[in-house]
Amino acid sequence: MSKYNIISDFEKQRKLKEIEQECIRLNKTKYWILKQMGIPKSTYYDWKRTGGKTKSKAPNTVWNKTNKKVETIIIGMRDDVTKYKSQRSGQGISSQLEDLGIFMTPSGVKSVLTRLGKSNELTRTKKTFIIYPRSTEFLGVVCIDDVSLSNKKPRDLAVFNAIDEYSQESVAISFVNHRINRYDVIKLLEKIKKEYGRYPKILRFDNAKAHLSLLVKQFCKDNNIITQPIEKGVPQQNWPVESFNGVIKKDLLTSSLWIWDKLNDKQELLDKYREYYNCEKRLRSDYLNRTPREISTAITSKNTQKILQFRLLIKHYGQVIAKQAILDNMAILSV
Repeated sequence: MSKYNIISDFEKQRKLKEIEQECIRLNKTKYWILKQMGIPKSTYYDWKRTGGKTKSKAPNTVWNKTNKKVETIIIGMRDDVTKYKSQRSGQGISSQLEDLGIFMTPSGVKSVLTRLGKSNELTRTKKTFIIYPRSTEFLGVVCIDDVSLSNKKPRDLAVFNAIDEYSQESVAISFVNHRINRYDVIKLLEKIKKEYGRYPKILRFDNAKAHLSLLVKQFCKDNNIITQPIEKGVPQQNWPVESFNGVIKKDLLTSSLWIWDKLNDKQELLDKYREYYNCEKRLRSDYLNRTPREISTAITSKNTQKILQFRLLIKHYGQVIAKQAILDNMAILSV
């Protein structure tokens, strides 16, 4: 299979000059010179006609270009802010052109808008927001939020959570058989003080009325707690408790353990789940897959130490030797 030689414009122009010079020096015909240099006659005349420049692949005339009057109408419809966004879209403009006796497909309208730089004007810009730097100490930042259970009967039930940002440990959890109010926020903070001996430094919450009440603000001020409400419509800033809400919904609130007919044992169920989450459930986001309690206390369990040992064996000696070491350890334990 023959291969094509890609020659730059500079080389083409240099070879054209070389052919002319060789014709004068050797007093030979161009056909003989071209034959000696291995250049086809058609290629030579093609280079000569273009001056050694590569042909442009773009057509000289765009045959399917829309009429300027139609383009003016399309731009006018696009810029008309008194109309709905759907009327200013490609489909809407196409249907309006049909009323004027101009039949044009939505894709044709979009191509006109793209060519004239009007295609991205109706796209929704994403809201930019600040994600606070993660806390570096336990109870440095505590995030609070509630999981509403109002879609189940009886109504006005909620699970009120407080999560530490540094370790993602559940520091307090309450079952509330009414709408969350300012007293519930204070009770949750007092629970944290009772168990851990101190209040959190920063309290982060959403813009619910109970969280922004004057009583809560005064209580936080008296106990040197900095309040940090998140921006409206940006739950990502309150990510630790939002993540926990999703986990507890999946694990407990939508499982067969949560019986709606009995409300007396709900706080006990939540306390048991909190103990399981803090001490047994490993975090996938942690590089050692530690539990929240291990992160908050900085004391690793024997299982975590074995995981770390296994990873170090893989890193230094490879996966085969690491697996064999685990099998040998299992054989010793069985004996």
